[in-house]
Amino acid sequence: MRLSRENTLWLAPTALLALALVVLSPFERFMARGLVGPPLEALLFLAALGAAALHRPTGHSSLGFATLLLPAAYLRLGVVAAALVATLASLGAEAARRALEKRRQAPLPERRGAVRVVAQASLAGLAALAGGAVWIALGQDGGAVGADGALARAALACAAGALLPEVLFEITTRRALRAEGAREIVVALAPLAADLPGWAAGALAVAVARTAGWTLAAAWLAVATLLVLEAARQEVAASANARRLAESERLSRAGAALAAGTPALEQIALSIRGECRGILPFAWFQLELAVPDLGRRSFAAAEGGDLYEGEPQPPPLPPALPGIHRREPWLVLERALEADGEALGTVRLWCDPRRVEARAVPLFDSLLPSMAASVRGALLDRQARVDRLTGAATRRAFEQRLVESFAACREHGRELALVVADLDHFKRINDTFGHPAGDRALRAVARVLVGPSRGREMCARWGGEEFVLLLEDTSGETALEIAERLRRRIEAGELELEGERVHLSMSFGVAAFPELSARTPEELMALADAALYAAKRLGRNLALLDLGRGRLRTGSGRLIEIDESLSPPETPVFFA
Repeated sequence: MRLSRENTLWLAPTALLALALVVLSPFERFMARGLVGPPLEALLFLAALGAAALHRPTGHSSLGFATLLLPAAYLRLGVVAAALVATLASLGAEAARRALEKRRQAPLPERRGAVRVVAQASLAGLAALAGGAVWIALGQDGGAVGADGALARAALACAAGALLPEVLFEITTRRALRAEGAREIVVALAPLAADLPGWAAGALAVAVARTAGWTLAAAWLAVATLLVLEAARQEVAASANARRLAESERLSRAGAALAAGTPALEQIALSIRGECRGILPFAWFQLELAVPDLGRRSFAAAEGGDLYEGEPQPPPLPPALPGIHRREPWLVLERALEADGEALGTVRLWCDPRRVEARAVPLFDSLLPSMAASVRGALLDRQARVDRLTGAATRRAFEQRLVESFAACREHGRELALVVADLDHFKRINDTFGHPAGDRALRAVARVLVGPSRGREMCARWGGEEFVLLLEDTSGETALEIAERLRRRIEAGELELEGERVHLSMSFGVAAFPELSARTPEELMALADAALYAAKRLGRNLALLDLGRGRLRTGSGRLIEIDESLSPPETPVFFA
């Protein structure tokens, strides 16, 4: 338990109420019929005020329509007693409201701690005192019938006086604690207008009492209170129904979003985190996956932070909340993701138990099948799109991407480059050291080729020892520079096979659109493949860019003229 610095401001209404009661108690006009008035009448007003205060059409915890009982309470109990009754009624209404909402499983408008609840009740008492002071100042504390319209004007003035403490407190707290601007403050003050109809109804009850007696006025107040109580019941029931509909819609939307998520593991983690956030509040998130060719992968994020690959690092205890509270340990929700008996991963949420509603955990559990299905779909899609040996994209995935990219670049006039690469003397490695050694060589060069493939780039294993790179928004010259840089990195490396150090090398062929007049993606691929064929014929370990008309450029900038005998017979010839 601790008292935060902000609570000094929240305790101010309670201190002001106590001071005002001490100062006003000696004045007979404020006391009327004793400190608490006639006990039976005080209890009846307490019950009626508490029942009427349950109705919160705007979500604000002020007295609202319960103000209809204050003018009568001023006359029957006295202003001081009415303020005490209003304070206790506000506390009782808050407790009853929470019990009803918990039973109906309706959402709380906000999670107020003990200090804030007492502050709101004290504000209700201050509002009753301020209204009562205006009531006395205008001479309405007598029982005689006043002039026409005097009671109505008095009720309006009392309403303004009663709103003053709450308005000042709202402005002070929102400026000091939240640094809100004028517009936000005006929007926050708007719900306080719900108190005004209550003052009008209360003035009507006093008018009835002064002309027809308190029996008829009491009946009118009882009927009005019952109507407000019924409105409160309907309000809580409507909130519960809205909550259930919102939960159903949110779960449906979450399942659909997870089912339609993109196949990237990071995107699946982002999607699951977003849908979990819609179900319950959490401070830390972790999704741990078992990826067949990569092993364990963990994605984590703090509340409001970016997703990253790694382990979460939550603090030992949840952060402090405003108000008097107890620091409780994290509520760690750990759930396994399984599909058809296959363990796919684990999702963990670190939650502050003070912020988690009881119904949120079952809702979270009901989302687990959708999470598991989305993860399984992503892993299966990854298996279809990623070559398990090298980690590069599969030929099928590359062909689909190439068709889409070529169509987009042709429509919008953008550049597109293809780089075809082939590992030199791969058959010799297999024949000399065996196929496992050949697989190691392929993985080694793939680590170099796949490394820069991010965003608008893509690297795929085309077949055997051949790879292909797609570079969007890239000119032929830039693609040649990239190919030459990759060639040098592969040449600089070496692989130890059976105790022998083997130097690897690759040949590259580059073709770019619209520098070459390729009409289809297949034609652009054929031109890049022809440049690779020329690099092989010219000695391997070479990167060549097709400039058109039989001209090629090496990575060092040297121009090479070739004839048709250096090109494969099936390769079409195009002119730039």
